[in-house]
Amino acid sequence: MTTENQAAIEQEKEYMERLAKQDSYPLWAFHRDGDRHPPKAAPWVWRWKEMRELAYEAGRLERIKGQGYRRALLMQNPGLKAAGMATPSSTKTMSSAIQIVWPGEIAEAHRHTAAAIRWVIEGSGAFTVQDGEQFRMEPGDLNLTPSFVWHDHKNPSDEPVIWLDCLDAPMVGFFDAMFQEPFPEDVQPITKPDGYSNASIGNGLMRSVSSEVTGRALPLNYKWVDAYAALQAMNEGSRYDGIIMEYTNPTTGGHTMPTLACKLQQLRPGFHSDAHKHTSSVVYNVAKGSGSTIIDGKKLDWGFGDTFVVPSMNAHEHINDSMSEDAVLFSMSDLPLLESMLLYQEHHVDRQEVTGTIG
Repeated sequence: MTTENQAAIEQEKEYMERLAKQDSYPLWAFHRDGDRHPPKAAPWVWRWKEMRELAYEAGRLERIKGQGYRRALLMQNPGLKAAGMATPSSTKTMSSAIQIVWPGEIAEAHRHTAAAIRWVIEGSGAFTVQDGEQFRMEPGDLNLTPSFVWHDHKNPSDEPVIWLDCLDAPMVGFFDAMFQEPFPEDVQPITKPDGYSNASIGNGLMRSVSSEVTGRALPLNYKWVDAYAALQAMNEGSRYDGIIMEYTNPTTGGHTMPTLACKLQQLRPGFHSDAHKHTSSVVYNVAKGSGSTIIDGKKLDWGFGDTFVVPSMNAHEHINDSMSEDAVLFSMSDLPLLESMLLYQEHHVDRQEVTGTIG
């Protein structure tokens, strides 16, 4: 190294030290000095068998019995463990958990700015109360808790109820907009008749001409029997996702909620999708059947109740090897947020050669 080069390095070093005292950093050095790759979410799977056993164990923990806590097991993406995120999350924008409500238990009423969904996996004796309306929760049902809606859960049956609990908490936390407030009582009073919200929008088919259309997300309950029947009635689907439908906001026909899109897709017997990738991240839960997804060249086998993630811009394709049974996947993604920021992109890729496995 020449004396001239050494002098230039020392000059810049001294300059950067003075910048640091002003809490500043030069952009050119940020780009120049080595690779700076932030932590990325990894394709991953949480097996139903193991998570169910752990959920039951959580239900038997004496220390939290009667305390009103949510017995929820957050599923932390291994690629994000070192990211220092405030909430363990499954992707950078979404958290997911397996939650169990023990027989006779009540999860106390509260509300928060994060929007949430509940996808029921097992058990049919629980109820959720959303802004004074009670909804029965049965396997395959999707229940919405929009931002800042009061909600509590109760299980008057003699069997546990387990659901997938997903929130947009990581993205809300990124904007420092996460707030939570307890209800004055453990449970909120039921002030609306059963079916009130669905009836107020004509079950998605009609609306009152005397009320203003706000487009806000409602605390709705989408029944499995209706959603699955809709899939079975369809003849055409997507080359990438098979027969696929979105749970829409019935007042707008748009995405499920402002930050979250929820979908249900059917992979009919023998279906092997084409491969693509997109900027939205997706959390999947297996509602029916078994199959596999190839993600960036690695094969992930899945079966009923498994939860897995396909992070942003990971090439993926779905396969149902059964020649007699269909497979159904429920999914939640951050698509609405990306679209609103004009950041959504989708690209076709060739079908992938399998070079490894996941989970």
